[in-house]
Amino acid sequence: MIELVVFLAVAGLTAWLTRRRVSQRADSAAQGDVIEVPCLLQHPSLEGRWLRGRLLIGIAGTDWKPRTRAGAAVSLPDGLRQVGVRSPSWREAVKLNGGARIVECTSAEGASLSL
Repeated sequence: MIELVVFLAVAGLTAWLTRRRVSQRADSAAQGDVIEVPCLLQHPSLEGRWLRGRLLIGIAGTDWKPRTRAGAAVSLPDGLRQVGVRSPSWREAVKLNGGARIVECTSAEGASLSL
């Protein structure tokens, strides 16, 4: 019984913190500030490899902030535009979070995916 109470308390705290973070990001975006969204990027030049980093979204546009040395050499292609949003395939869900959404983008360099 005590485990259930502790579990519910932790779940409630997690939900509150997540909701608070989302609200802060929405408020920052409404004020015109640059917001950082954690994501994974699959660049056209690195076929099949996902890079960890943050997507910087602001008035001036979108930029990529890498979290690994492999992602440091990669920048977002010019003319990047969103094509669609989809759920990961079964094969992708094994490697990635199955509940995530993949944003498909296209540019002059080729197709790019962001998670």
